[in-house]
Parts: sequence; C-alpha cells; structure tokens
Amino acid sequence: MLHTALRTFAFVALALTLAACSKDGPAGAGAPGTAVGAPGTVGGPPGTEAGARELLTKLLDPSADHAALSKALRPTTADYEAVYGKEAGAKLEATYGPAWDAGKLVIKPNEGQTELKLWSATAEDLKAGTGNAREFPGGYKQVAGRLQSGVTLYRFKFVKPDSGLGMAFDGLVHVNGHWVIIPKPWRTLGE
Repeated sequence: MLHTALRTFAFVALALTLAACSKDGPAGAGAPGTAVGAPGTVGGPPGTEAGARELLTKLLDPSADHAALSKALRPTTADYEAVYGKEAGAKLEATYGPAWDAGKLVIKPNEGQTELKLWSATAEDLKAGTGNAREFPGGYKQVAGRLQSGVTLYRFKFVKPDSGLGMAFDGLVHVNGHWVIIPKPWRTLGE
C-alpha cells in the first residue's frame, strides 16, 4: 500500500516518477547536451534507440534545466492522436494537460543516478507480449490495443552505477518529427 501511495504522489507531485526494480537492460551514459526543440517542432535527436539515449542522457547532467528539457517533451493534440487514436488521445490530453500547464511533469534523476537503462517495444510487441514488452509496466496490457500500428515506445530508468533500482519512466515516443512522453496511459484509458 505504501508503494502505491508513493507512486501516486510521485506521479502527481513530482511528475511521472516511480521507484522500481527490474531486470537489467542495456545501460549507458554520455555527456550532457542541450535541450530539444519546443513541442510540435521538428528537430532534436532522431527517432531511434540511439536518439532516445541521446535525449535522455541530457537529463543525467545534475546541472541540466530538467524543467525545460521535460517541457520540450509535452505532446500536442496531434501527437496524442498519432500514438493512441483520436478518442483515446483526447482523453489523455485532458488528463495530462493540467499537469503540464502547472509544470508538474518534470523528468529528473535522483542524486547519484548517473546511468541510463533503456528498453523499447513496438505497439505490436506490446499487443502480443513479445520482445521487450515484459520490461514495460503491466498496465500496457490494458491499453496496447489502442496503440496505433508502427508506434515504438520507450521505457527508461535513471540508476546509480551497478544498480537496477532507480527512477523509472515510460511512454517516451518519437512522433510527428519529435520526442514526447505519454506516461502511464492505463491510468486514464484502463479498461
């Protein structure tokens, strides 16, 4: 129960965070960089695993402007729809819009978390439970049917060296030429 309460608090107050443990996945870290473009703009790292790693590595820098880097990941209406369809996209935007407006959705590692673990799964993987689907939160089973074909989602963790524990995030996706994050969609769309 305490874990659930902490997850809920972290989601609302700290933005998209969840302390969790899982099997180790690919790890890596790199030098800090600069912010990606504003929401709805084309630019920033490419829509590949290497691009996701490049983007997320910027957030590992303790001196990074985490609020600005996170704000650049805010989805537009078209982004929500491209990932989850028109109806589900509208529900997700209505849920997340107020939190984005209030600046509550900030992605930031805890002190000492200097490494990145990253997993990807296609919509098809999540629907069939194949590939890296097992590395994603179980809630994706509830919403996988709403994902549009061809979408690839990323889950990531900021961890301390040699640790599987850390700040876990999900729902990073490259859509409409830029990166956005739509975390924990089952909280809104769960059936």
